[in-house]
Amino acid sequence: MPESLNRSAVLIGAVSCLVIAVPAAVVTSVLADDGSTDQSNWVFLALLAIVVAYLLGGAQAGARALDAPFLNGAAAGFAAFAVVQTVGVVLRLVRGDDVSLVGIVFNGLLAASFGTVGAWFGARRAARSTTPVR
Repeated sequence: MPESLNRSAVLIGAVSCLVIAVPAAVVTSVLADDGSTDQSNWVFLALLAIVVAYLLGGAQAGARALDAPFLNGAAAGFAAFAVVQTVGVVLRLVRGDDVSLVGIVFNGLLAASFGTVGAWFGARRAARSTTPVR
């Protein structure tokens, strides 16, 4: 089984992830940066949406790249993360806020991990749909 990236699968997975993750990240940023000491519990719902976005992106990539679903799922999750994180870092630097390199690396690995888990679901679903029913 060749281990290679399927660029169209990664792109579809990353875009699927971004459709959900970007609005959820904006909501999280707005709710977390309101300056009050009382944090809204809606932040946790938005974070859950981000996790679901990475799972969905990985599932989309994994279902389309059955020769290497986990690699493609991880790549889709990381690609989507890289887009969101690049914008986030630029905005933080413009505002004069600190940027945590350790946090970026950790969150990137987390995004790739969720993409890998999503790829398992996507590959399993795709394999089931192509297997003849007995």
